[in-house]
Amino acid sequence: MLDKLIGKIPAHIKFLVKLYLLNLILFLFIRLIFYWANRSSDIGSVTFLEKLMAFRMGLEFDTAVFCWIAFLPTVIFSISHFLKHKIKSIYVFGFYSFLILELIYFFVCISDIPYFAQFGNHLNKNALLWNEEPDFVVGMIFGSFSYWGYLLIYAAVAIVFLKIAIGFYKVFKIKIEAEPKLKTVYIAVIFVIFSIVVTLGARGRTSDRSALHEGLSIVSQNGFINQIAINPNFTFWKTVLYNEKKKPYQVPANINEQIAFTRNYLGITTPFELNVDREIKDSAHKKYNFVIVVMESMSVYKMGYYNGKKLTPNFDKIIGESVFFNNFFSSGIHTFNGLFSTTTGFPSILAEKSMKSYVKKPFNGLGPLLNEKGYETYFYTTHDPHFDNMEGFFKINKFDHFVSQYDFDFSQSESSLGVPDHLLFDRLIQVNDERDTTKPFLAVLMTASDHGPWQIPDDISFKPNGDSQQDNCTLYADWSIGRFIQQAKKMPWFNNTVFMFLGDHGLSMGHTYEMPLSYNHVPFVIYQPNIFKADTISYPAYQPDIPATVMGIIGATYTNSTFGINILKEKHPFVVFSADDKIGCVDSAGFYYYKTLANDQRFLRKYKNLDPVNYVKSMKQKSDSMEKNMMMIYESANYFIRRDHFLFE
Repeated sequence: MLDKLIGKIPAHIKFLVKLYLLNLILFLFIRLIFYWANRSSDIGSVTFLEKLMAFRMGLEFDTAVFCWIAFLPTVIFSISHFLKHKIKSIYVFGFYSFLILELIYFFVCISDIPYFAQFGNHLNKNALLWNEEPDFVVGMIFGSFSYWGYLLIYAAVAIVFLKIAIGFYKVFKIKIEAEPKLKTVYIAVIFVIFSIVVTLGARGRTSDRSALHEGLSIVSQNGFINQIAINPNFTFWKTVLYNEKKKPYQVPANINEQIAFTRNYLGITTPFELNVDREIKDSAHKKYNFVIVVMESMSVYKMGYYNGKKLTPNFDKIIGESVFFNNFFSSGIHTFNGLFSTTTGFPSILAEKSMKSYVKKPFNGLGPLLNEKGYETYFYTTHDPHFDNMEGFFKINKFDHFVSQYDFDFSQSESSLGVPDHLLFDRLIQVNDERDTTKPFLAVLMTASDHGPWQIPDDISFKPNGDSQQDNCTLYADWSIGRFIQQAKKMPWFNNTVFMFLGDHGLSMGHTYEMPLSYNHVPFVIYQPNIFKADTISYPAYQPDIPATVMGIIGATYTNSTFGINILKEKHPFVVFSADDKIGCVDSAGFYYYKTLANDQRFLRKYKNLDPVNYVKSMKQKSDSMEKNMMMIYESANYFIRRDHFLFE
């Protein structure tokens, strides 16, 4: 039966499968050379399982790379198959064009080995910076025996590949001559099925939330191990072809002035250095647990600000017993902005996908800081942990444990956003109760129910009665938080746990200026009645303040390398934030300055009462000062991210 079924598979599909397997073997061989040539000195501390996972993940990247160039022969061979093999020359074109692309891919992979040794990055568009001086490049390559060695390896791989692939092709040509004539409908079905397989292979994943990306290579807290899986064709062609109009980053000529300003902004009084490091000394050394709940789309607008509806009765009750920062701002308008800034202490850079791009090495944020103090670290999400590279980003930033949609029964998922919020809160309580260690813990939890497609569970006692399904989701998310606190109060770890609640970003309601303030103005709450007295703090603060505030609460001695301060004891004169192609700041005097980068428009508002007047001209000195100060902070953050963390720089 199986032999009969295999016999009906068209010869061109069998041929492509053979080429795919050959491709995997040769890419694995090159990856082993890459590992041997570039292995780091601390490789001995990495477990065999992590190494194995890196090589296994490499198969996924190699499969995607193969499928990129398999599109062409798939289409060409299928057309010829549909025409009953009447045009033999079409096979010649399909096969030899595939060979050329494959040889280029192998060259990129082998060139990547010495490139990585030199620059610590996989091959990317920066390798083309010498294209105007080819004589220099040729001299450099052929003047070094080590480069000659890699050219010899490439020649060997190319010869082996060509010999075997051409052998496969000769057999294939014989097979198609004897291939039985199939019905047109059957041929069409085969083409559709195989095209879907190739498309999924090129995409790398079946998840509707995320395709294959570099962050999925992060299987360890060891930086080199995380580089093993990546096929350099993935980084090279992505940086060459993707967003090619984007100008490469250039270090500002006045970067020292900008960093000096930033150091002063952060209260650093030591002699100038090219960093924002400052030593924080304390002697309290308390071992509080921390649960940081990053609430999806929680704008203060939903709490009645800016004439919004009051949809948060449970959250309001918690605020009545908490330290509430009512002038707190998200770094951006996407979840990845909020999670990045909250955990690393760095502002987000416009629309860049920080958790995918900033993974060259960890930030000295919540994970590393608390890990060093003996904490166990957890990240919780309701859905696919690889969306926005959440798991990869937090793994490299010293988070030890992950709970996601994969830890629940599939039937418990409500939508592509995974399980509803209250089940994730329940799992957090369960995990804490089952911990068999006395170590303190940090749990960062990302909710998702207050987001489209606006679905809430119908098997719970709570029945919201909002004006819309979107309002009902906000009411449900609020109910989940109230229920969570009530359950947490019954737990033995409650009295020693500090709870923090903040929005990942807000919600644009279309009535708070060209850069909607309701999209960045979010609540921040510190809740633990046994430790903190209820208070409302109105000076400006932002998400990068979270790590320094956490370290201040435990009274830690540490090096603060973030753009944040302990906002329980210190104040900012202003804070900066962005919204894709817009950047703004608010100051302690109630002014809101922002500019739109697309059309270079500038605005200065008195935002407390949504004053509609643009004061940018009538208060020119004020607006110029706010823009200069804002850009000093922004450019300093951008510089440090590019220098130390950005994967492609």
